[in-house]
Amino acid sequence: MKKLSLLAIVLLLAGCVGTSSPSRFYQLQQTDAQVKPVSLRRMDIGVEEAFVPKYLDRPQIVTMEPGSSELKISEFSRWAEPLSSSLSRVLADDLALYLPKSVVKFKTLASEDFTYTLTLEVNKMDAVLGQNLELDVWWTVYKNGRTVIRERARLSSPIDNSYENMADQTGVLINQLAGQIAAGLAKS
Repeated sequence: MKKLSLLAIVLLLAGCVGTSSPSRFYQLQQTDAQVKPVSLRRMDIGVEEAFVPKYLDRPQIVTMEPGSSELKISEFSRWAEPLSSSLSRVLADDLALYLPKSVVKFKTLASEDFTYTLTLEVNKMDAVLGQNLELDVWWTVYKNGRTVIRERARLSSPIDNSYENMADQTGVLINQLAGQIAAGLAKS
């Protein structure tokens, strides 16, 4: 009788456990679009890790409710790496497309020395699935430690109802930002 009771309890608990949805991981990608080089000048550029507001710099993808200031944090749709690193890495890759003779690298070591250093401060990256993605950033270029360019970029793109499209369109906006930065560097 004790064995039968124990078996019934185990089966009851097993039925309560259930399964959860599997997590999906999204990575920002360098653009596959053909870009026209902005400058053939040789520069060495280090891209610092981006500053991202705390509410965004988390594994879960954060979106906005339509017509509201309410945030939605997806438990099962996640970034594959910290957003602050991913934005900088992809920006460096895209910037290198616009400046093909330059050395452009995501700066991972404090000891790395570059003539130009690029910083990125994300003010907001608001996505409303099925509507729009907005990226608002300040970017600053330093030459040998002195500020030579400081500008704000406000970019947007329509997005569909999927996190995959949101990640893809974020990559598109990063590429547009890289084009603006490359144009600024070409004039410096």
